[in-house]
Amino acid sequence: MYDGIASSYYQSLFLFKVIGFRVQTYRRKAIQNLHLKTCDTVVDLGCGTGLNFHILHEKAGPEGTIIGVDLSARMLEQARKKIKQHNWQNVELIQSDMADFSLDKSHHGVLSTMATTMSADYDTITEKASKGLSPGSGFSNFELQASSKWPEWLIKLMVKILRRYGTRYIHTKRDPYRSLRLHFSKSEIQKYYFGSVCIAVSMV
Repeated sequence: MYDGIASSYYQSLFLFKVIGFRVQTYRRKAIQNLHLKTCDTVVDLGCGTGLNFHILHEKAGPEGTIIGVDLSARMLEQARKKIKQHNWQNVELIQSDMADFSLDKSHHGVLSTMATTMSADYDTITEKASKGLSPGSGFSNFELQASSKWPEWLIKLMVKILRRYGTRYIHTKRDPYRSLRLHFSKSEIQKYYFGSVCIAVSMV
């Protein structure tokens, strides 16, 4: 599905701006929560077309390393175009299911923006992050979540609006933050957009 929308993915995000959904602001907040330093290595799970790379590059600097992981070949193709356009020499792309990617102690932080709940294996992804990262490293996760304050009809309407991005009703029942609290000793959650945007950071 993401292969099919890869070439128009960035332009289609205009819809979010129309409804006041500040995607780039939320991305920046999620990245800031990692407190990356120059020379750090950060993994962007479900990196898509590389919309996080510019901010990650600001934080880790040209001496740092950005590893983008995504299952969609065409989304990664768009990411490569972005890398070439900016002449980034420190970005590595890996085509892989997020649940299959192995983290190690050399990774100083893991980021995921609107990606982990798209996988039925989101709990496995979270557990691997908690076990693979070194002490002092963190996992920052920006996800959409059905607000408990929203009526059922509104939740179903939002699912319909976001359907072209792969959102299905079953995703509203997934709770990535329960997984974060289960597998990490320390987690903090910030909520925005009437409780439907959750940005969590969990530290090892």
